[in-house]
Amino acid sequence: MLERSLSTVDQVIEAIKLGIRDARYVPGQRLVEPDLAGEYGVSRGSVREALRRLTAEGFVNLERFRGASIIRMSRRQVVDLLELREVLEGFGASLAAQRADDSGRLRLTRLEKTPSARSVLPRQYDDYNNEFHDLVLALSGNAELPGMLNQIRLPIFRLQFNRILLLPEQIKQSRLDHNAIVKALMKGNPAAAERAMREHIRHQAKRILSAPKEFFA
Repeated sequence: MLERSLSTVDQVIEAIKLGIRDARYVPGQRLVEPDLAGEYGVSRGSVREALRRLTAEGFVNLERFRGASIIRMSRRQVVDLLELREVLEGFGASLAAQRADDSGRLRLTRLEKTPSARSVLPRQYDDYNNEFHDLVLALSGNAELPGMLNQIRLPIFRLQFNRILLLPEQIKQSRLDHNAIVKALMKGNPAAAERAMREHIRHQAKRILSAPKEFFA
């Protein structure tokens, strides 16, 4: 059963996203309406609406006569998205280095000192990592960048590949990358900030593209 703090449909959406994040739902897995309704204690109508919205967000593939399944991207699609993400987030870091004020820099340094930033626990570090990238984008002062990243399905990307990006050695590398990004931002060096962010995305890309073939369509 689900908690009742959100609407029923929103609860189902969040539960499925969490299931992707925790690898209970894997790329290509079918999502059967009656099974989900029974699991979450909701109506099939609520499940149907949740799947429709998840399809619009890029998490689910909904086909006539075949039903719903967790989206599974091809290796080529993944490469294309990683290339776009590298450019967009690198540009965002460059802008942040130019535009962040003292208050913004203070928010960044405070975030780096939180327990989650130093955690080796996947869930905690993931929360911090998402907040870090969102904050850099916010400091860029470009309101269009977050939407553009969402359009290239960054949310499903994070959820689908997090379980291979949150291994201990990957967390260690991510922390080193973040330190380099923060140093460049604190110095107000746009070129260094962009370079550090792009290198960070390339490190993630290398790990993602080494994933077993079953991760890809």
